[in-house]
Amino acid sequence: MKIRLSNTEDGKKLIAFLSEQIDGLTLSVAEKQIKLGEVRVNGDKIRTNVCLKRGDEVSVFLPTNAIDVPDIKILYNDDNIIVAYKPLNVDTQNNLVRCLKRQLGFDVVPVHRLDRNTEGIVVLAKDAESESILTEAIANRGIVKIYRALLYGKFERHEFESRAYSVKDEKAAYVKVYAAPRKSAKEIVTKYKVVKEYDGYSDVEIELVTGRTHQIRAHSAFLSHPVLGDGKYGVSNINKRFGFKTQQLKAVKVVFGSLSGKLEYLNGKEITIPPNTNIFD
Repeated sequence: MKIRLSNTEDGKKLIAFLSEQIDGLTLSVAEKQIKLGEVRVNGDKIRTNVCLKRGDEVSVFLPTNAIDVPDIKILYNDDNIIVAYKPLNVDTQNNLVRCLKRQLGFDVVPVHRLDRNTEGIVVLAKDAESESILTEAIANRGIVKIYRALLYGKFERHEFESRAYSVKDEKAAYVKVYAAPRKSAKEIVTKYKVVKEYDGYSDVEIELVTGRTHQIRAHSAFLSHPVLGDGKYGVSNINKRFGFKTQQLKAVKVVFGSLSGKLEYLNGKEITIPPNTNIFD
């Protein structure tokens, strides 16, 4: 199977571009096809994860079993919004939206994002007015988002709020966290509550007070409690020690409040993952 793609962006990494553009294509499969020489950019065979330029044409040869388009679990659905459960390795802005359109027959718009390797609850709007109301509510903390994570180590305090400052490096797609304010830094506020302790790590409930890029992953690593299985902010020998190959972070609950206009009926509503879900296998 050969697939041709265009509409590339300056600086976009080839592997990320392929997995964003092709429903059901995981990062690992995209990387494998590049190493096998099955990807071409402007007709030239590519074997590394190059940065693309605007207007590049990408061709990829895929075996017929390389694509696995997941069914998206719908947790809540009404005339104005949908709350869906995003699987692991599905891009929010591209793959999730396209998979939902295939299932539902119409477009929906995510009003917040989860990292590709974070699974869990995403809120999506069905129309422009709902999108505007939800976006404003998220900016003003009118929607509370709760996560669960397996974090390295044990905590001295079992419930606390941590403040720090983050600076995003756009080119590296990486966030650095500092204890004190500095130029270009944005304040980050994260609440932690230990749910259960294991031998060497903790199951922690996390609430985002601010919503910065990679906030939970970067902030937790700054506190010396990285998310287990995190390949970017985690520690490889720690991940190997506990045997986690995927990021142990999931969005498990949203609580609606302070919504205006036609979405006022949602105020006070909580949506969680199904009660029998095993959060961490």
